[in-house]
Parts: sequence; structure tokens; C-alpha cells
Amino acid sequence: MNRSDRVREAQAGNHAAFLALIEEQQDRLRRIAYYYVRDMDAEDVVHEAIYKALVGLPKLKQPQFFATWLTRIVINCALTVLDKRQRLVPDDSRAAERQPALAPDPDDRLDLRSAVRQLEPKQRQVIAFKYWHDMTIEEIAVLLRKPTGTVKTILHRGLKELRKRYDNPDEPAGSSPSPAAGASELSAEEALQHRLAELKLRSEELFDIPEAYELTIADYHEDKREGGRAMFVWTKAGEDPVWSKPGKDSGLSVELNDQGDLIEYTIDVEEAAGDLPELSAEQLQVRAEKFALDHYPGALKSFSPTRTKSADSGTLFFYEQEVMGLPLPMSGFRVKVHRSGIVSDFRYFGRQTKPKVPESIVPKEQLLCQIADTAKMDLRLDFLHKSVDGTEKDELRLVYEPSSRWMHFRADGTEEAREVADEDTESEEPAVWLPVPELPAAEAPAVRTAQDVQELLGIDPERYELLREVEMDDCMTGMVWRRRDWQPVAAEDRSLDAFFRQRTEETLKAKIDPVSGKLVSFIRFEEEIPGEQRLTRDACLDIALGFLARMQPGLAPFLQLRQQEEASDSDREHFDFRIGKQGVWLELEHIRLSVNKTSGRIGHVTGPSVDPAQLQAVEAAPLIDEPEARRIYAEALDLKLGWEIDYSGNGKRRRYALKYRLVHKEKGREIRWIDARTGELICSRLE
Repeated sequence: MNRSDRVREAQAGNHAAFLALIEEQQDRLRRIAYYYVRDMDAEDVVHEAIYKALVGLPKLKQPQFFATWLTRIVINCALTVLDKRQRLVPDDSRAAERQPALAPDPDDRLDLRSAVRQLEPKQRQVIAFKYWHDMTIEEIAVLLRKPTGTVKTILHRGLKELRKRYDNPDEPAGSSPSPAAGASELSAEEALQHRLAELKLRSEELFDIPEAYELTIADYHEDKREGGRAMFVWTKAGEDPVWSKPGKDSGLSVELNDQGDLIEYTIDVEEAAGDLPELSAEQLQVRAEKFALDHYPGALKSFSPTRTKSADSGTLFFYEQEVMGLPLPMSGFRVKVHRSGIVSDFRYFGRQTKPKVPESIVPKEQLLCQIADTAKMDLRLDFLHKSVDGTEKDELRLVYEPSSRWMHFRADGTEEAREVADEDTESEEPAVWLPVPELPAAEAPAVRTAQDVQELLGIDPERYELLREVEMDDCMTGMVWRRRDWQPVAAEDRSLDAFFRQRTEETLKAKIDPVSGKLVSFIRFEEEIPGEQRLTRDACLDIALGFLARMQPGLAPFLQLRQQEEASDSDREHFDFRIGKQGVWLELEHIRLSVNKTSGRIGHVTGPSVDPAQLQAVEAAPLIDEPEARRIYAEALDLKLGWEIDYSGNGKRRRYALKYRLVHKEKGREIRWIDARTGELICSRLE
């Protein structure tokens, strides 16, 4: 299952899928949080971001951008604790260049950061997004889910307060560090580099690094819960560290704690295992346990084998801490063993604080009656994936979604803590959707090569060079261009931040479906050079509609455009289209794109996973009414008890709550949909 499918599974309420996504991303999130707030609040930032992601996941419209969406949440959370961190943003020199009125002298930038740290959280947040991240008011409004007027007000008040604090030397806005302090910081940096070198040697003691592999990333960060962490990535010469070719061994990664203990290990083994015989399940488990004991001699005494899972030419073995005979998520360790017997992945979570066992547990029959009486059925169109939904094929269908899918019931009967809505968010008016004018007839050439994309989007090959064209894990093709005048970062900088800047700065990225020949998404990671035009929103809409006519001909009758004000303070106009038929909408399918008002160029676009032919064929009138769908659902429903991570708290240690999750009484899997035409129950493929 690829990441997009796992995101859809998590959106469907499968907490195991959500935990798998977080588990996959959490170390990267910690590194991003640490980069912003250093060691003081990184763990709290990640903790809060995970909780917000859990609450907001149903609203994510493009599952393929889950990692980007989650990263923005982490940055958002980090910026709300600016008063606790040692550095505000990755590159504050750019902020000074863009705002000379705020920072006339480079020597005063530390004073500026101190002044920013004293602002109210909302003001710090908006100022950072506007001047340090070069985001428009419209983009900030979308990110923070606030009206543009609210964002403008927060920005105005923040700047007013910032000027007062920055201009008044008597305000406690901090001062430039003394030479002694500078020397201390330099010594700390030297000590960090020395420790990083020691841990690199430790990694090389634990594992034989092939001679053909070269060090790509060497990064150190502090984890508030577990202390220092060092990550090292070696990549085979000539291979891409992110997009490796199927069947190719491209690299390995090692993560150690500050004491040199192994936390995570991953290696590509397809080529190395090519001629080795396939082992039995029992032999694979012996290899898994031996690897764990080599690094943690007491591991099998502390953790019990709880489950196995087939995955990517190998088997995953989970050993977890149990309470009441039920495993604690993200405890113990997991080992993935290739079918040849080579360990290809290891992750150590360790022993967690034992959660409090409820004094009493609500009988599940009581909850089932409550659900049967209160569950609502929401009619919608949804694109079902056979790898997730257990259907025979990928297809667009008319379904009822049980509202209880998103509910989890504490076993002790207490209510779930709910996120308090922001006062500004509560005041937002409901979205107004307008019909889309008939799109002009236009030639719609297939888009299957880099040259096709360049012609469709007007990418000048004299200005941009094609860096990569790779097959992605969801059968899509990814392409990356970079401006030819881009200057790379220092070669000796192997930090994680430098690695991602190397791959992102001044780039254009596109994703296409080579089978259908359609553009799926496009985005610019560059500061565009302004053109000489000044297009109105209506003129930009004409460009957007013309582009859609070439990108997805025949889609206009199924679209509605969200009504938005003209972005008077931005060089870009943003457009949001929803997709549906006969008043029934695809909840997670929107088309979003932007147009540069000074050049008429497309800034970014995210396309749908459905096409006009599928929309034309699907029946949008239900044959099963809501009461009947509720009856079918209630008769098949059961509750399963288990520990889940409690993301609502704020602590250094992981917390758990005993909860019921909703499953099919015979299949033991979550009920995702009820077909509105046939009454068929559609369950998740995952247990």
C-alpha cells in the first residue's frame, strides 16, 4: 500500500493507518521542529502537531500531499512557541532584505528576533509566515483557516507593536550577544560536530558501509523525550537518495541516540538478496529476534510478539509492550526481514509508561445501542480503491458515509476532549459555490513526457533544466526542473535542512499519470520574477479555465467555483473548484490552482483522481434511503477494545487511552461505506 492509500485509510477512521503514517513521519517532524525551536520545545511541537493532524485529517483534500500538509502543521505549531526558541526561522537574512523598514541594520537582527518573540502568538505566527516565509495574505489565510481580513488585522497590529518594541531601547526586547556569548555558542557548535563525528564512527562499527556508498546526510538534533539523536544516510554513488529505482540497492540510513544505541536502521537489499534462497516464516522470525538481541539483549524479555505483517517482499515482526493483554502502539520494536533473511528495517520504540487501567469499562452493548440511535448517514460520491476499500476494482461510487466512522469511544465512558474552535474561525461565513462557465473548446494533448509538461505549462528550457524524471510509488511519474542560475549550498553541509534545500530551492515539480496522459499536479518552489502585466481576477480566471480545458476537457459541467475576493495585496490569484454530480459532491476531491497576475503563468495546480467519463457514468440518485442504510450499518456493527495513543495531552511521555473502535462483527474490519444503490457494506482491507 502506498502512502496515498494509507492516508485515505486513515481519513476513513482507521487509527492503525494513522499511526503508521505518523510513525513513518515522526522523526522527520522532530527534526523540522528542532530546526525551528531547538531542543527546548521540539517534542511539544511534534506532540501538538500530531494531535492537530488527527483532528484535521478528514479535511485533507489531496492525500498525495499528506507529508507537505503535516510539515506545514509542524511549522505552524513551532511558530506559536517563538518565545521559547533560540532561533526563529531558517534564513532571517532574507527577511531583513525584504523588510528594510524593520531591520535597517544587519547588526540589529538579533534585537528584531527578540522583539518578535515578545509579540502575541497569533502576531508572531502571521509575521513569520509573511516576511520569513514570503507567503501571501491569501496563503496565510488558507493555512490558518482565517478570513483574509482577520489575517490583515493581526499583521497590522503585530507590525505596529513590533515597531514600538523594536524602536524603544527600554523595552525588554533583548540585546546583541557579548563576545563571550558568541565564543560559547561557537564552542557548543564545535562540541556538536565532535559528537556527530563520534556517532558516525559508532554507526560504522555497527554496520559495514559498502565502499560504493557515500555519506549524504549527517544530522544531529535533540529529542526532549529521548535526548540527542543523530541520523546518517549513505547513498550509492549515482543513485538518488529519495527516488530509488525498483530492484536497485540505493542506500542505507542509521539513527542513534546520544549513547550510541540503535534507534532506526533501513537498507535496500533487493540486489544483495537476488541470489539467496527464500526462508520460511519461522527462519525469518529467528533472524528478526537475533538482530534485536544483538542491539538490545533484554528485548525479548520486555516485549511480546504481537503480530506479523507481509510487506514489500518481506515480513514485519512486531514485539510490543502489553497491558491487559492488549499491545501499546509505538512501544517495543519492529523488525522487517527480507524473504532471503536479510534484515532491511528496524525501529526501536522502547518501554512506555504503563497507562492507568480504567476502574470500570462501559459495556459495548450500551454503546452499540447509542450508535444505532444517533449515527447519521452522509450521502456522497467517493473514489474507492481496491487496495484500501476491499472492492474488486478502483471505481467511483455513490455511498453513504457513517458519521460514527470518525468517533472513538473511551472504554471508561468519559467523553473525548474536543478541540476548541478559534473565535475568528467560528465567525467565517460558509463557502459560496458558483457554477463554472462553459469552458472554451481547446486541444488537449496527452501529457506523458517532460517536453509535454514544458509545453503545457510554458516552462522555458533555456531558463530551467530537467533534474529528475522518476517513477513514483503510486504509478505516477515525477519531474523536477531547476533554474539554471541557482547556486548550490556549501558542499560540506550535510545537514537534513541543507539536503532538502538542495532538492527544493528554485525548482518546479510536476506529477503526471502516464497511463491517462494527464497532469496530476504542479508547483513552483521559486521566487517568481514579476512580469509587466497587472491582470484582474476575472482575467486570471479566464486563464485558469482555459488551462483546465486543456488539462481535463469535459470536466466543466461537474465543477463549481468557490467565491473569493480579489487578492489585491498579492501577485497571485487562487481558485478552488469542487467536483460533483446532481448536487452530490466528492468530499476529498478539489481542483486548486493559482495564476500569477504579472505574467499569466500557472503557479500551482492539483488535479482530481476522477475523470469526466467516470463522472458521466456514475449514478448520483440513491436507491437506498438513509434509515435503511442506518439499519444495515447497525446490524453489522461491533466494537473492539484496544489501547490508542492519546494525542490530546501535553507531556514528555507518550500517553494512552483504552478505547473501543468500530468494526464489522464478522470481518473484524472497519465499515467504511454503505453503497447507496445496492446496500452493500464496504469494509477496509486492513484489520
